[in-house]
Amino acid sequence: MDDAADRRATAFFLLAISVYFAAQVGLRLALGGAYETDEAEMLVMTPGLQLGYGPQLPLYNWLQLGFFELFGRGLLALSLLKNLLLWLTALLAFLGLRIWLPASGAALAALSLFLLPDYAWEAQRATTHSNMLLVTSAATLAAFLWAVKGGRRIGWALLGIAIGLGGLAKYNFYLVPLGLVLAGLTLAPLRAQILRRRALIAPAIAAVIVALPYRWMIANRDLAFSSVGKLQLEAEPVRQMLPAGLLRLPEGLLSLLGLALIVAAGLWLFGRSRGKPVGPGPVAALLLRAAIVATLLTAVGVWLAQAGTLTARWLLPLAFLSVLGVFAALAPRLGRGGRRGLVAFLGLVALLVLTGLTYDRFKEGARRDVDFSLLPERLAAIEDSEGLPVIAEFYTAGNLAAREPLRPVAPYLPFAARRFEGETVLFLLRETVPPSFEAGLVRAGWPVSARFDILSEGDFTLPYIHSDEDMPFRYVLARPVAQP
Repeated sequence: MDDAADRRATAFFLLAISVYFAAQVGLRLALGGAYETDEAEMLVMTPGLQLGYGPQLPLYNWLQLGFFELFGRGLLALSLLKNLLLWLTALLAFLGLRIWLPASGAALAALSLFLLPDYAWEAQRATTHSNMLLVTSAATLAAFLWAVKGGRRIGWALLGIAIGLGGLAKYNFYLVPLGLVLAGLTLAPLRAQILRRRALIAPAIAAVIVALPYRWMIANRDLAFSSVGKLQLEAEPVRQMLPAGLLRLPEGLLSLLGLALIVAAGLWLFGRSRGKPVGPGPVAALLLRAAIVATLLTAVGVWLAQAGTLTARWLLPLAFLSVLGVFAALAPRLGRGGRRGLVAFLGLVALLVLTGLTYDRFKEGARRDVDFSLLPERLAAIEDSEGLPVIAEFYTAGNLAAREPLRPVAPYLPFAARRFEGETVLFLLRETVPPSFEAGLVRAGWPVSARFDILSEGDFTLPYIHSDEDMPFRYVLARPVAQP
C-alpha cells in the first residue's frame, strides 16, 4: 500500500473513533438521569488522592479525581474520562499494530474491538475499571510491539510504564504482558529481543510504579481483598478435577468472542481477496499465541484456586488479545469488498449501540430512570436521622452523595466501620443489596460480634420517572452498643 493510501486509512480511522466517542459523551449528557452503579461508585470512592480506595486498584480513581477537579463532580467528568480511555484503547491498538502492519490492516484490526460486547456496550453502560484494563492492555501491546521491533531502551522503558500502570488498573491485566512475553519467546523474530538484558528495564520500572500501592494493599488486606468472595472459594477446598469456575471458562469466552468469530468467519468465506494472499507477519501469530497462553494461565489459576464461579468480564484480556489477533491475521487477506463490508458492519454496530443505550435509559425498570432527587426528602422524614452518616450500596450511596455532598456517605466496605465507629448510622438496603442488615454490618467492617440498638427501621420507595413502578428501599437507624 502506498503512502497516500496509508494516510487516508489513518485519517479515516482517527475521524471515525473521534466522532463516535464524542457522540457517546454527548449522548450520556443528553440522556442524563440517575448515575449508574459504576458511575455512582466513583462519586463515593474518590475522597482524595490516596494509595488505595478499596477492592479495586486505584488508577481509575486517580484519573477520575483529576477529571472531577477539572470539570466538577458530575456526568461530564465521568463520561469524558470513560470515553477518552476507550478512544485511547483503539488508538494505542492501532499505533502498536501499525508498527508491523499497513495502516488499513492496523485500522481494521483496531476497529474490530467494537465486536467485543464489553468494549462496545458494557464499557458505555456500566464499567469503569475494566475500561482502564483495556487502555493499559492496548498501551502494553503497543509498547511491546515497539520494543521487540527495534530493541531500543526507550521501548522497554515505555513497556515498563505501561505494565506498571496496568498493574494499578485490574488484577487480571497481568495476563496480557505474560501472554505477550511467553508467546514472543516462541517466535524467532521476537525471541532474540526479549532475551536481551535490556528487556529487564520493563519489569524494573513496573515494580517501582506499583510498589507503594501494593504496600498499601498488604497493610489494608481487609479492604483491598474484600471482593475475593466473588470467586466463591472454600476455606478448605476439596480438590476437584473440574471446579465450577473452570467449566464456565469456555462459556465466558464464547460470550465475549461469539460475534467477532461469526463476523470473521463470514469475511473468510465471502470477503477474501481473489489474488495472491498476503501474509500477516508475526504480529498475528504473536497475538493469537498470547491469547492461548493467557487462556491456559487463567485455567490453571482457576483450578489452583478451585474457584466456584467465573465471570465473563474477568476474561477480557483473553478476548482483547484474541480479537486483535484474528483480525490482524484476516485483514491482509481481505479484498476491497470484504474491507468495505467490515467497515459497514462496524458502523451498523455503532448505530445500534447508540440506539440501544437510548432505549436502555428509558426502558421499564432502568436504573437511570429512578428519581433520586426525592431521596433527601425521604431521609429527612426518618425521625432523628438528620445529618447522620449513611451507609448504602454503591448505586444508592453515589446518587445520594451527588445530592447531599456535605453528608457523610460510605458504601458497604470495611472502611465504613472505621470511619463511623461509635456513631449512630443510617443504613440503607436497596431490595436485597445487601441481603440483610446483619450481612451489611459485616460487609461494612463491623465484626460478627458487634451489637447495635435499632432505633427505628422501615421502608420507603423512589419512583421511576417514565413508569408507574417504584424502587423499594429499607432503612435501619442503629446505634452501636459499647462492648464491655
